[in-house]
Amino acid sequence: RMQKQRIFDAGYTLPVVTARGPLCTAAFLHDLSRLMVNMKEDPAGVHRLLSYVNEGIIQWLKAQAEVIGPSVEGIFVLDDIAGFISQDLYKEFAHPYLKQICDAFPKEWVKVYHNDASIKQFLEDLPGTGFDVLNFTHKMDIAEVLRRTGGRMCLMGNVAPRDPGVRGTPDQVRQAALDVLRKTGGRNVILSLGGGVSPGMPKQNIDALVTAAREFRESLAGH
Repeated sequence: RMQKQRIFDAGYTLPVVTARGPLCTAAFLHDLSRLMVNMKEDPAGVHRLLSYVNEGIIQWLKAQAEVIGPSVEGIFVLDDIAGFISQDLYKEFAHPYLKQICDAFPKEWVKVYHNDASIKQFLEDLPGTGFDVLNFTHKMDIAEVLRRTGGRMCLMGNVAPRDPGVRGTPDQVRQAALDVLRKTGGRNVILSLGGGVSPGMPKQNIDALVTAAREFRESLAGH
């Protein structure tokens, strides 16, 4: 509320509202280790906590959208903790709450899910949450993620954020970006850093991502 007009006056927009996800927020409240143990020892208690937390997350996202106004057209939810649990526990304690968040917002809104941890155990399940975009760790091969999600999610990544993102040369970043684009065929992908841009990434390396995208597009046009 305090900063939005300055942002708009500077020529920018605020298209997305954001929040930590249900397991991440529950871990802040309950302690991560205890939360994990109680998934086995007190599952009913964990569900009560997650129901409470999820209501707060949805209200928080809606409050942001109300204050920002009609420029909002999407949500961004971050929850690495889901990557710490098995597929069975994911299906019980993560999937329904992530889906509840997506269901609370308009169908036409873009819904982005971020998870830097392991998502291999539930990749096939994730599209069923309603999230449109998956932002995931650079440690997973984007070709495998594309195959296992069946093209039902747009993949955001997957150049390594530190090496080469921060420490590499522009050409190393460009080559890594071209590798991502070749593995996906440029389909269902938002070219970015796996997990997010790290502090200290040189502007030239960010520009190299744009260069790679243009180069790849031109190579497709040539065919």
